[in-house]
Amino acid sequence: MKGLHTLIIFLSAIICGQKSFGQDSASRFSVVVSPALFAPVSVAVQGGIQYRVSNRFSLLTEVALPIFYPKSTDYEEIKYWRTGIEIKYRHAKLKPSKGYLSLQTNYLYRKLIDRDESIVHRKHGEFIYEGATIKSPVLSTAFKIGFEVPSGKHFFADAFIGMGARMIFNQYSSKIFRLTAIQPSKGSLDFLPEEGWRFDYTLTRFHLTAGLRLGIKL
Repeated sequence: MKGLHTLIIFLSAIICGQKSFGQDSASRFSVVVSPALFAPVSVAVQGGIQYRVSNRFSLLTEVALPIFYPKSTDYEEIKYWRTGIEIKYRHAKLKPSKGYLSLQTNYLYRKLIDRDESIVHRKHGEFIYEGATIKSPVLSTAFKIGFEVPSGKHFFADAFIGMGARMIFNQYSSKIFRLTAIQPSKGSLDFLPEEGWRFDYTLTRFHLTAGLRLGIKL
């Protein structure tokens, strides 16, 4: 959580520092909000601050936090949050439509606690554990194309789609692991749709992202 606290302090400093830019600073900052989707739960809200560095470049920082943790039938405890940074570039030819190209990097913290007996895939086979703490942080990067559509003087909508790759750093901690089947490892590059945290090793997977943000210029 230390990284999250640092980011929150950074965002607060940006907001407080807005006044030092003078009269022109009002159009440089925007606040954006959007829903955030998580697995195996999907109840969260995402907010961020966007700073227009120049007519061509903008910098967006976001944090997604759960509104609440719904009751799970598979896990006794679920914890997660996400933070990210995005660099947007607007080409002169895209200016009339407010289009942009961007590079986004996100870090998702994810922790699950399962006190029951279940199965996990490891590099040297399939194992049964009796209670486990599952740490499964995800680092993702995506190239995106998007459009900021203004609505009035201060409001806008930001629609985007993109693709890239994500790495899932899984680590299972349990006192008991029992081998049930010997299966060869599928390797670190895996495009199959199984739940990523069901593997006790690092996975690299295709990443597809799309969404809609609502923003207000400060």
